[in-house]
Amino acid sequence: MNMVRVRVACADTDIERLVAELSALGADGFHEAEACLDAYFPPDAYGALPGNWMALLSGWGGMLEGEPEEIADRNWNAEWEASIEPIHVAPFYIRPSWHIVPIPEAAIDLVIDPKMSFGTGYHETTRLMLRALAHLVEPGDRVLDAGTGTGILGIAALKVGASSCFAFDFDPWCAVNAVENAELNGVGDTFTVVEGDERVVPGGIFDVVLANINREALLAMTPALLTCLRPGGVLGLSGLLISDQEMVRAALPTASIYEDTDGEWWTIWIRNETRDH
Repeated sequence: MNMVRVRVACADTDIERLVAELSALGADGFHEAEACLDAYFPPDAYGALPGNWMALLSGWGGMLEGEPEEIADRNWNAEWEASIEPIHVAPFYIRPSWHIVPIPEAAIDLVIDPKMSFGTGYHETTRLMLRALAHLVEPGDRVLDAGTGTGILGIAALKVGASSCFAFDFDPWCAVNAVENAELNGVGDTFTVVEGDERVVPGGIFDVVLANINREALLAMTPALLTCLRPGGVLGLSGLLISDQEMVRAALPTASIYEDTDGEWWTIWIRNETRDH
């Protein structure tokens, strides 16, 4: 069937929320371009949008760009699949399951079918985390993946030696997609994902906590995430801009043990310096 394309001007940091909110309004396809997001609605879903949907859009960080446009019927799945190519983020070689290709020597094969979830390795925030956890996750570590998306970070941690990963995401699409990707990578028995927020995390103590979300969510969630860490454990935060550095450092209880940048994006890792009494 034909689709209605709504083009939304937005900052990269607002895309995750816009995708979630527009999905709830009936959009069932998205394409991220420079400084904008294309959302695709079936005609019935577009016709059922609430009268204040453009005001809602503004509240989520977006602004309608141009007029909505009807797009002729196409094989959307085939076009989407063709657009996703393998990417090498050392030591990981990330590919969708339909790309059967030789893996570079010494690379770790990481199979991710993203569907409607965030985390393919193409975005700088994900690449920053992948590069860091390859060095900071140790064999046997228990990992918590906050806002897991496709599950890519938790699965990658298991592939470099973590013994288990507990993951959560408020988006039900992500919870399903992450489980599917864990199975694709042969780590389904050590990867657990639950729909919800940080309140669903069990009382166990983790060695590593991974959170690739956005600045506001990270600042709000960090105190709770730190309580999940064992003394000496490490917390990695991504989804942050270089311009966020001063604000985020001031909000963290300890100095960083590792930082990295990619383009305008920045990641910071800290160690939990609390001691058992």
